[in-house]
Amino acid sequence: MATIDIDATLNDNMLIIGAGEAGGRIAQEFSYQGFKKVVAVNTAESDLKGLDHIVDADKLLIPVGTSGGAGKDPNVVRNAIDSFYDDVVKFVREKAVKVEYVLVCIGGGGGTGGGLGIVLAQIIAEMGLSVGIVYTLPLMNESTLVFANSVDNLKEIHENAKNGAISPLIIVDNNKLVEEFTPTAANFWGPLNDAIVTVVKKFNEYSKKPSKFISALDSQDLKRLLTTGGVCAIGQFEVPEEFTEDMINKDISNHFFMDGFNLHSASACGAIVVGSEKTLQTSQSAKAINSVFDKVSGYLDGGMFFRGVYSDENVKYLRVYILFNGLALPSEHIDKMMSDVRKGYQKIKTQQNRFDDGIYANFGDGVGGMFNSQTGSKTIHRKAGVIINTNDDVPPSININVDRPSNPAQPPKPVENKPIDIPGMKRRER
Repeated sequence: MATIDIDATLNDNMLIIGAGEAGGRIAQEFSYQGFKKVVAVNTAESDLKGLDHIVDADKLLIPVGTSGGAGKDPNVVRNAIDSFYDDVVKFVREKAVKVEYVLVCIGGGGGTGGGLGIVLAQIIAEMGLSVGIVYTLPLMNESTLVFANSVDNLKEIHENAKNGAISPLIIVDNNKLVEEFTPTAANFWGPLNDAIVTVVKKFNEYSKKPSKFISALDSQDLKRLLTTGGVCAIGQFEVPEEFTEDMINKDISNHFFMDGFNLHSASACGAIVVGSEKTLQTSQSAKAINSVFDKVSGYLDGGMFFRGVYSDENVKYLRVYILFNGLALPSEHIDKMMSDVRKGYQKIKTQQNRFDDGIYANFGDGVGGMFNSQTGSKTIHRKAGVIINTNDDVPPSININVDRPSNPAQPPKPVENKPIDIPGMKRRER
């Protein structure tokens, strides 16, 4: 029989929203890969103009400040929420007609994406739609401010993911993707975003197709898989014709787009295996597929497991797309990020103290004396920068609950936002 053709219109059931520069790039990749309902929201007009595969009617500019953009400060967006909230609600309502699911894409360290992520999630939840978030962590060479934003924004979003108000919360570490997909300077983000979108796309598309092999992962399976709450890990890997069970086990645990997950904490998993018609007709491929399913099942400890096997003539032997949901946050990875934030904070404090000492240094009769002797001179007061924590030398402390979600799949119902107050979605005081 012929290979199953994937109909691009199948992806019309999802609305993709890119918030901020990084989120917009991910959203545009969804558009490249055939998703028809893709929109972008940003505070910088230049970032929106750069999204050439998204039409202007599907872009919303939020004018905050005077310079265009949030300048890596989520508070710029949060403090202006009242002035643009109704515009965002109207925009999302118009674009979310006849969709089953909304996925918001944001770069956690940015100002616009970090400030808008939870707001968009609330708006979507109030509409009665399921909402998930793709949340990317910054590169290691980013600034302390970006890392602090990333961890702080993650705390708020994770609080809403633990009870299923936001699900899935797909966390992606860009550092891991750089290692695996080795992008070029000319095309740096393309391969990384392609990897993210491909896994989401394959699960969405294949869930709407029948399978004549072993089992199918249908639409209802995918819905249950995506709405269990907690944190979601995604990835893909190739199975060679000559394989061992140990090799497959390592591939399952090492090919997520973020390290450090405890797979035993998962509530549910979906695994899709694809190969050519010829490959799938061999007993060797059946052994490989059963090995994949056995290893995944061993991690779940009674959790839900949804499986699908489909044909794809473009695959060399076998390829596995995998999604674990309901996970605890990878505490070791988050602790490392917090350690980096604290080190950066201490460096900022040291540099600030040195700068202050330099301002008040006594230059005697040299150049400083010349300036000091002038009359009518202006005193320049250094503008306070963005300090992570202003309590003297106390480094930032962000307590993220890394426990497995206790009440998964709670309905996403927002609070503390207009026009109505419904318990469920949690937001911090601004």
